[in-house]
Amino acid sequence: MNQAATLSARRGWRAIPDRDRVPLPIAMAVFLACYLSWRPSRDIMFTASDMLFLLGGWILLTRKRLPAEPLGPFTAPWLIAFTTMLAGLLIGSVASGSPDRWTIVAVQYIFAWIVLPFLLIGHGHRYTMILARMWLLGVVAMELVGIIVYSTFDMSFETARQVLGLDFISGSRRLGVFATDANWNGAVIAMTLPFAFYLASKKLIGPIFTVVSVAILVSALTFSASFTAFTASVMAIVIFLTVGAVRPKPWAILLVLAAGSLVVTGEYTPEIFQKRVGDAIETGDISEAGTFTGRVALIADAWEMAGDHLLVGIGVDQDRVVSKLRAPVHNMYLLVLVEGGITALLGWVGMMLVGLATAISAFRHDRLVAAVALSVLTTFFIFSTASPHMYARLWAVPVLVALAVARDVSMQAEGGEPTRSGRRFATRFRPADARLSSTAR
Repeated sequence: MNQAATLSARRGWRAIPDRDRVPLPIAMAVFLACYLSWRPSRDIMFTASDMLFLLGGWILLTRKRLPAEPLGPFTAPWLIAFTTMLAGLLIGSVASGSPDRWTIVAVQYIFAWIVLPFLLIGHGHRYTMILARMWLLGVVAMELVGIIVYSTFDMSFETARQVLGLDFISGSRRLGVFATDANWNGAVIAMTLPFAFYLASKKLIGPIFTVVSVAILVSALTFSASFTAFTASVMAIVIFLTVGAVRPKPWAILLVLAAGSLVVTGEYTPEIFQKRVGDAIETGDISEAGTFTGRVALIADAWEMAGDHLLVGIGVDQDRVVSKLRAPVHNMYLLVLVEGGITALLGWVGMMLVGLATAISAFRHDRLVAAVALSVLTTFFIFSTASPHMYARLWAVPVLVALAVARDVSMQAEGGEPTRSGRRFATRFRPADARLSSTAR
């Protein structure tokens, strides 16, 4: 780049309002949010992404750029619901004599669902689009590395774990990559596909990058061999196309049909995918899907315990101790009910409803925005019925970025800027026929 071009680029960067700039640590934190194995200790959920989030949060705080209400009118209900959930879990933990474990889990939940919203939501359209692209890039890069290693690494499971990390490739040769779990990796992919379609629809990524990214994500999805992830991905795509009123091009339809036929027939798909997912699709028998039978047994056990602990739960992380099967139920709703009673369940459901309301509120302003928010949330809802505690950042970040997209379009329609901590911006009003800028659309 010559000197004139360099000067022009610098002037262009300076021309960007400070409120629209994403601190580099936060951009990198979003990029690495699903890299859970990148942490100093397997016993402590504090990753490289978390460290970068803290650094980026400090930058925003010192520059007085933290929004006072990241979710706008939905901020108070969100905080109330979250507090209700933690209160229920605390009551159960104190009653069971294990408040120390509640403290650890509460800190994780607070960081994921209270701190991160202030860092990711309510900062403006340009800020949010950078976050969406960084999330997509981070997941695509991780899956590309995973596919290359999966296709070339032929050592034993024990060697793979020592060299690559916890369950990069599981004992049954399922791809977990840096997410440390094949099912979690599948969830990450399912929540990322809508971002690829949204950014492509807004022409924020090129068609070649879109095709390559989707191909990498879908390939990695088959290597993860997760029935839940496969089902969630299909539902996410259908919701995005339906809500967004997207009309796929003929070549895209043919490509999807060809890919679907390969999946159904088992051609060019990993053997483990055919065993865990393909057979269930072909026969229509969901009991053949992965560990379905075992999870049903855990649900039945948890449902029995819930009847005895409806008002006061058994305490955080006590389900795995009290359960006859010595494992936590893989259903977030049942888990908080058992461990925190009806109070905790109402809090968690309240948070989900607030997120849903935020996504739906964007529909009248921009259908594509509502489409990406609802498709990501749907995927999250599906996995919340198949996962234990959900404070890992790979759950929170895609959901919060999707809600940030929805919140931004509502802010632009309202014609104002969010109130920042430490100062207030004057509300700007625009003519009714110019409330949505072309970039927002």
